[in-house]
Amino acid sequence: MESLISLLFMISGSVALQQDVQAKLGADVTLQCQITTDERISVLKWSRADLNTDGYVYFYRNKRSYENYQHPSFHGRVKLRDPEMKDGDVSLILNNVTFNDTGMYECHVAVRNPVRSKRVHTEISHFINLTVTDQTNITAESGQNISLPCRAPTNNKQILAVQWSRADLKREYVLLYRDEVFVPDNQHPAFENRVDLQDRQMKDGDVSLILKNVTINDTGTYECHVFRRGTNHRIRTISLSVVSPCESLKGRFCGQRL
Repeated sequence: MESLISLLFMISGSVALQQDVQAKLGADVTLQCQITTDERISVLKWSRADLNTDGYVYFYRNKRSYENYQHPSFHGRVKLRDPEMKDGDVSLILNNVTFNDTGMYECHVAVRNPVRSKRVHTEISHFINLTVTDQTNITAESGQNISLPCRAPTNNKQILAVQWSRADLKREYVLLYRDEVFVPDNQHPAFENRVDLQDRQMKDGDVSLILKNVTINDTGTYECHVFRRGTNHRIRTISLSVVSPCESLKGRFCGQRL
């Protein structure tokens, strides 16, 4: 399923806009970018800042694309929605997204009026904050200690904070870990002394939650949010169902003598 965001750029000097897009793990997503101009597109660069100098997501110049300028992780996975870029449509399709595709993408367009001097051109940048999420269903027996898995994309940006929340708790959260300490403010009382991170060092982006001695009241939809400088990504949604041991056996031995 493609996530479509309608955007329109009006050229008037230099323009920069930002949009948030969410995509499900394994889906194809369209990062929309469109300009309105009669001028010729001379350069199109789709990039992601955390890739540093390792390559572009997509690079086009002088009527052709350059795969050799592309980051290896995007080889064979990206294409323009309209290769002819009619009506200024320079939207990018990214196939089979993974958690590592999460990040801030920049669509940078340089246009030139062929009638004017070659040095006269207009540049437009649009930023798209892409978050790749996944939903998992977990069933646990009451009294168990369980792990709700969540892994942040690996890049060179430090994880500043992790928040686990549940929609029905409103402003109270399940766990907030910030600046290497747990923040008790606004934590729901039901989770006090019952939750922890699986790895407080968050190695390889592991921000999984440990929930101890689960009860039926822990049933609900949990969200894992990761905060890096300038970004807030919802990485995973987990639907947790807590049942009694008898229910997990489908009643075969509940209340029966062996």
